[in-house]
Amino acid sequence: MMYSLPTEVQLDILKCLTFDQLFYFKQTNLHFLNLINKYGGELARMKFNALEIIECPQEININEFVKRVPEDFKFNLNGRLINKWKKALSESIQLFSNTFESHRKFVIEMEKLLDGNRPFCCLPALPNIPKNIEEMIILRCWLEKIFNYAFEYVYFNEIVFNPELINLLFDNDKTIPLQFNIQKCCLLAENNKLDDISKFTLNHLIISESLTFNFKQADITEKNINILFKILTNGRQRLPKVCLNSFNSVDLAKLYDLIIQCITTSDCSKMVPVIILNYISSSTFLLNKRSENIKIGTFDCGKIRFSFCNEEWIDNGILRIHVRIMKVEL
Repeated sequence: MMYSLPTEVQLDILKCLTFDQLFYFKQTNLHFLNLINKYGGELARMKFNALEIIECPQEININEFVKRVPEDFKFNLNGRLINKWKKALSESIQLFSNTFESHRKFVIEMEKLLDGNRPFCCLPALPNIPKNIEEMIILRCWLEKIFNYAFEYVYFNEIVFNPELINLLFDNDKTIPLQFNIQKCCLLAENNKLDDISKFTLNHLIISESLTFNFKQADITEKNINILFKILTNGRQRLPKVCLNSFNSVDLAKLYDLIIQCITTSDCSKMVPVIILNYISSSTFLLNKRSENIKIGTFDCGKIRFSFCNEEWIDNGILRIHVRIMKVEL
């Protein structure tokens, strides 16, 4: 039997299978279910071109849609988890963290280009506030499916999945990686939701290329500057490149100062390798002298050098700043 082979040999065999083959293969027994879930990041995934959370179109009857649970979904619900879920239901914990009115309904739009570049859209219309255990099961089912997909581009427009509900639904299940696998991701962020966005970013996103934050408000609070700093200084394993755009605010200059201070005084081995800042300034930008050819001492990852490149230009009387910070491992 295959399961008598060493784990590394089993993985080599599984790597030869397509996503659909893996899906049916893991239904054969619990051993392969756990093995494929554990090493899912190394195996084939169904790939979508895009994902976005949008307001539910009027033609979709969300009350009918949420009653659907795929027949292939297998899940054992124990008494301890039922009690946790009942508590969550009594507290009306939302699936989506957003700034919109609570009565608005949303769907998850997943786009996939078929043969001949014909777009196919999958629209799981999920309840924002689940009302019963059955709806909690439906949410877990669909999130588990989405965690097993890969996406070229994802756009979160002032709305993300609520990390609190994700943790409740899966209850620290170590057999399921609770991350969205994304090539490029863009978030339109609001001040009052940045804490949830930070938890969602650091715990539930794996980005292979870049993550972009766009801020439309004129001010970014000091608390949120610190939240962004935490993302930048702890995101190396998941975020190869982070771009922060604030075309109406000068506040990202404070974030730049924190980055310089960290590089010159602290162990920054967990810092995101490429950081790009775009913001406006009320005065001519001067590159901090300490940022020139900075060397950091030897850590576990070896000597690290950071290069800084900045541009500034006048646009309709506004001084705009572009800063690029790159980590060079020697």
